[in-house]
Amino acid sequence: MRLPVSRLCVLPGLALAFGAQQAHASTCKTLLNNNIPLMDALAEWSDLDLSNFPSATVYQELNKALPWFSKCAAAIDPMAVYTSLGTSTSLQSCLKTLNNANFVFDTPEGRTAACSLTKDTLKPCLTNAMTEIVMDAFASTGGCCDDFLAEVTTLVGDSLDLMVEKLLALTGNVLCAKRKFTNLEGTSTTEVCGYSIFHSFYYIGNTEDTTSSMWDLLNLVELPNNQMCKAFAGKAFTNTKGEKNTLGFGTDYDSMGICLQPVDAFLQYLASWPIFAQTFDAGGTTFTMKDMFTTGKSLNGSLLVSWAALSGNVPMIFARMEDRVMTAMGVEGSGTGISSTNLADTFLGALDSDDVNSYANDILMHIPNNGGCTYSDQTISLPYTVSTATGSTTTAAPTATTTTKTASAASMASFSMLIVAGVAMISSLLL
Repeated sequence: MRLPVSRLCVLPGLALAFGAQQAHASTCKTLLNNNIPLMDALAEWSDLDLSNFPSATVYQELNKALPWFSKCAAAIDPMAVYTSLGTSTSLQSCLKTLNNANFVFDTPEGRTAACSLTKDTLKPCLTNAMTEIVMDAFASTGGCCDDFLAEVTTLVGDSLDLMVEKLLALTGNVLCAKRKFTNLEGTSTTEVCGYSIFHSFYYIGNTEDTTSSMWDLLNLVELPNNQMCKAFAGKAFTNTKGEKNTLGFGTDYDSMGICLQPVDAFLQYLASWPIFAQTFDAGGTTFTMKDMFTTGKSLNGSLLVSWAALSGNVPMIFARMEDRVMTAMGVEGSGTGISSTNLADTFLGALDSDDVNSYANDILMHIPNNGGCTYSDQTISLPYTVSTATGSTTTAAPTATTTTKTASAASMASFSMLIVAGVAMISSLLL
């Protein structure tokens, strides 16, 4: 299977384009204003007249819930950021190198070459663009994005650029770490972890009941920390509900083995974000997402469903905002035969379905992390060194170290809004 690497740059490019750019005025506006760079750029791209778009109505709830996001988003100029990307000499050099690269991912040599190019070219490209273009652009908004950047730091414990740097490195370790082991055929083998992880799930295709095996994988989101090593090794384990189970890892196909360590390091970094220690309101019952990572605890799925269905929480704000966009564009509402609350009604209906409620009530969610899995008969080499907030590191060495967790007083609700509203606003405007 051949895949031009240049195509891998499209999504990061779009993310950067929508991520930041300088404001055109010293006075900060919000998404409630029509006369903002973002709307001007979208009108030009879509060839639509958006001068009468009811922004004040469409984004009223979002602006109230996330004023710091609304103020920064209103300063975004996607056209200008593309100009900056296009005039960056270092970025263009990177893109040229990537554009000329083709790999056969079905071979060990092709996967190794792809990882080498990722380390030497793709990651530096994205890191430099983040630093030289995106962060500089945020800083050039006349203070309009200062609150946004401060909120990100509060919620994840790292500045935006440092968070991106760590996520890129941790993801690179998951995909491109090299492990040396003896496979099921008794042959000494070296593989990149991306392939080892993907290949370890091949056992599902060899089972008599593939559907049942797929459902069994849901145990991986009900997996206590101290059962992590057993489950991914294909040994008997006990899930958060006290049920005994065994997955087919290591049956006919090699398990991921020591490649579980960089996956664990990635999950530990997510678990360390301060926002997960904060609370959600599920209709009078509060819960914390930290329970999904903490040893000995779990989170009942019904709490997530109840939270999502509450009118003042982010999912419903998002659904109503989408309905307002659809109505403003003439897709819903009067004369269309579609209710102006269609999306919100559909979303609530799905949450209230018997299947969703039955599954939500039954599941006790826990994302395994800090499992401490060791493999004396395998070694691993990590391409990236990742420093945590407390100074410990995940190093490019034969064994992976533990990423230390952090905590602070941040708003869990605000973080969820940051994630969802960012996608919501951009996708809504592009409709």
